[in-house]
Amino acid sequence: MDTEHNAEERLLTAAIEVFCNRGYDGARTQEIADLAGISKASLHYYFRSKELLFRKAVQKVFSLIIGNVARRISEESSFEVVIRQLVEGYFEMFIHFRTQAVFFFTEMMKHEELLDEIVKGIDRSVLLNGLMLRFQKEREEGKIIDMEPVDLLVNIIAMCGYPILAEPLLKRVLTLSNDEYQTMLNRRKEMVVDFVLRAILKEKE
Repeated sequence: MDTEHNAEERLLTAAIEVFCNRGYDGARTQEIADLAGISKASLHYYFRSKELLFRKAVQKVFSLIIGNVARRISEESSFEVVIRQLVEGYFEMFIHFRTQAVFFFTEMMKHEELLDEIVKGIDRSVLLNGLMLRFQKEREEGKIIDMEPVDLLVNIIAMCGYPILAEPLLKRVLTLSNDEYQTMLNRRKEMVVDFVLRAILKEKE
């Protein structure tokens, strides 16, 4: 017998799949209910509207994405190791959650008015507090160049995410096979770590 929690989780999982495949406008609650094995009436009992279900689905996607990165970052690690953990975390996140990430970025551009409420329900403390404070501390101690922590984080996200999100375009423009593209992505992990550290670490006197 379904518990309320199990039913909600099944609906959210189904909603993420349908929203990712069809977008917000093309998704139908009946399809989500059918995929979850739950009646449409039950769907509306747990989530009063398609908009509410969409907000909860995006919150779950974003939390999965952030959590996948945050779990890799250790406060005890050196700054160089943290950068490596961050780059590897973002690369694996974008690869594993590529469909969900594309869905998130494209749908949020069309439904920007929902962002404030969606983001309020997401725990960003590890990335926006612990990690950013760590960057700030390293800068104040003179270990890295005078760079705003937010700029460093955005640079890392962009270098890790773009080649994965833009894979269909880049493979065609660069005429790379699937295997060649995967080789390039694997090579980029080390390259991005090396690039970031060379760019921000001050030379030891």
